[in-house]
Amino acid sequence: MTHAPRPPGPPFAIAGAGTPHAPIVFEHVSKRYQLSVAHDSLPALIKRLIRKNGRGELHEGEFWALKDVSFHVKQGETLGIIGHNGAGKSTILKLLSRITKQTKGSIALRGRLAALIELGGGFHSDLNGAENIYLQGTMLGLTHREVRNLFDSIVAFSELEQFLQTPVKRYSSGMIVKLGFAIAAHVHPDVLLLDEVLAVGDIAFQQKCFKRIDQLRDSGTTMIFISHNLEAVNKLCDRVLLLRQGEVIEEGTPGRMIKRFRDEMFSHALKVAAQTPAVKSSAAVQITQVNLTDPAGFPVDSVNTTEPLRVEIHYQANRPVFEPNFRIAIERLDGLLCHGSLSRQNGLALKALEAEGKVSVEYPALNLLPNLYQITIELFEAGNPLPVAALRHRCFFQVTADGPQEHGAVHLEHVWRLNQEHNPGDKDARALDEATAPR
Repeated sequence: MTHAPRPPGPPFAIAGAGTPHAPIVFEHVSKRYQLSVAHDSLPALIKRLIRKNGRGELHEGEFWALKDVSFHVKQGETLGIIGHNGAGKSTILKLLSRITKQTKGSIALRGRLAALIELGGGFHSDLNGAENIYLQGTMLGLTHREVRNLFDSIVAFSELEQFLQTPVKRYSSGMIVKLGFAIAAHVHPDVLLLDEVLAVGDIAFQQKCFKRIDQLRDSGTTMIFISHNLEAVNKLCDRVLLLRQGEVIEEGTPGRMIKRFRDEMFSHALKVAAQTPAVKSSAAVQITQVNLTDPAGFPVDSVNTTEPLRVEIHYQANRPVFEPNFRIAIERLDGLLCHGSLSRQNGLALKALEAEGKVSVEYPALNLLPNLYQITIELFEAGNPLPVAALRHRCFFQVTADGPQEHGAVHLEHVWRLNQEHNPGDKDARALDEATAPR
């Protein structure tokens, strides 16, 4: 968790006269970085220090992490920022939290800021958990008495009571996230910045964090949320910025921006897979190819939820593989394992594989919800815990949907029903139906 006192005046100003009345205002912000300064000569260093930043020029060894980025975040709004690694997401949060300074443009921030953007950021590693609660609370603008009044609640939320006297340098990454979020969530910040750190905690704590985030939103806290968990972005955010190589590509509703980002990710994954050479090995057994087809055998790389899908696995066995056991795993690109199956335990108990051939896995109805997925195939032999052949990061597909919007990982067959006997208003509905029914 990071925080710093407000600096006076532009280019990083507290919003006031002449500034739109929004808690966060980014105006034509650019950030230039030097790739390496370790071996700069003294003349080169002096030249870089004295040149004017306003020219927008790049010199040797420099790059733009952000290029002319503008956005406003209204009071109580949650803005999501998505994009590939290196798109500039974390740079925006570092600029807002004043860890670094923009090269061009202006940033305005109104109100108390709390930020969770780096594991352990702002903690003193030699101080224990209790001492860091007071340190961070003070840095966030609370008095010693206010921190003391909130102390028990912070500790209870963090679930770290037995570790309060332990130096933070001995905390795990999950413990650091718990303590950092517990402090940030209890100071009632006007602006909360959240990076990918929430992905580190355990599932139960993540759920508690998201519940607290909902409470902060309801109380009017303005947020910027960065996560590769697109379901969380869709759930929490009012608007989403899509970044690519430091520039805003588009801004819009979460659903539309997530769909565009997934389309880009899918195109990128296919391109990388096509450029990745097949694994060359002297192994006697290989998985040579994995194909996705529809029931008629036509290749597909996209399938609708509940539509059928066939996975064909081609192999080359230069020696007999006894008691072969194929394993298929379907994962979302964020790493969530959605399905796994072993052939011997599910109807294909072969004595041996020889020469070349193929096996297939058929899904009569693929009940995955829209997202991007990859397939991993492994081949095991006669109880050997290690695969004798595998194919990974070469087979990608996406799932789409034309029907009603659902959330989560899978589609479950379900029916909504109304128990009319316990719905007083239904009598009026039935009377209306009878009155309007054709005679």
